[in-house]
Amino acid sequence: MENRDELLEFSRTVDMVVLGPGLSLAEETQELVRKLAPKINKPLLIDGDGITAVGDDLGRIGRREAPTILTPHLGEMSRITKIDIGEINKNKIDVLQSTAKKLNAIIVLKGAHSLIGYPDGSVFINVSGNSGMATAGSGDVLTGTIAAMYSLGLALEEAVRIGVFVHGFSGDVAAVDKGEDGITAQDILDYLPKP
Repeated sequence: MENRDELLEFSRTVDMVVLGPGLSLAEETQELVRKLAPKINKPLLIDGDGITAVGDDLGRIGRREAPTILTPHLGEMSRITKIDIGEINKNKIDVLQSTAKKLNAIIVLKGAHSLIGYPDGSVFINVSGNSGMATAGSGDVLTGTIAAMYSLGLALEEAVRIGVFVHGFSGDVAAVDKGEDGITAQDILDYLPKP
């Protein structure tokens, strides 16, 4: 917490801020995320432990002026929406649309054929990727891939879609070489195309 102001100042010097990968569930760290998220005036991508931090008070996200991207898996989406996973699975598109609109955020609902929902109600279905990508750290690689696409100069909405697709495509190429069962997050990273 003692570095909060310095972190906020640093956020003004970058194109996008990512909160979550490699974070922890330590209460001070979670509180830091809750304090920083509404004040960061840059596109903000929240994943993993960052979603846990803001999950109980999503009003912080909905009130942000700069764009927000959330990348939950089904369990995290259930916590965000307070809807049972089984119910989400029955109605993924509607849940995604209403949540993206309510939070004024782009939401990547990770899973087999990840769904990307936008605040305007549009939803894109990603067709790349495979079950071998359900491995620890894969979401961290996705987060970095989306941020990289944005840093290449793509519009934010396009950077999210292309980042999700390229991440899945990398996993597909890795699966051809290594088999789906043996894929690691490092493999997904290693098979990302070079810019």
